[in-house]
Amino acid sequence: MKLIKDKKFLQNIAHYIDATNTVGGGVIQPQVRLEKRKKEAILQILLPGVEAEQCQVILDKNQLTVMALHQQDSLTATLAPLFHQNFVLPANIDYAQMRVVHEGRELRVYLPYLPGGPRLLDIEQR
Repeated sequence: MKLIKDKKFLQNIAHYIDATNTVGGGVIQPQVRLEKRKKEAILQILLPGVEAEQCQVILDKNQLTVMALHQQDSLTATLAPLFHQNFVLPANIDYAQMRVVHEGRELRVYLPYLPGGPRLLDIEQR
């Protein structure tokens, strides 16, 4: 059995399979990475072929929902989901300072940490 060693071919066929699955009614599962930095974390979601206008990011308490919708045609309001994924955010995120950037083939959600971090509490003796 021969293995396919052409990486470009494999990348193209994988994208084609995802697109075919979506056209057939399936929902794609995007590649997701979390990069932790000193002052923030960055949630990176790889979205080949998805425009910024198709994306929605919703924050409800500590739950972040990222989704992309596909409109069947410009005349109807029929929307089909391309993907939908929920993330539970940790308690140390500054929700008011969060921002979302769509660049190229990627959606980035910047999750800044609250200032200060954990602190040691004094114990009272009675």
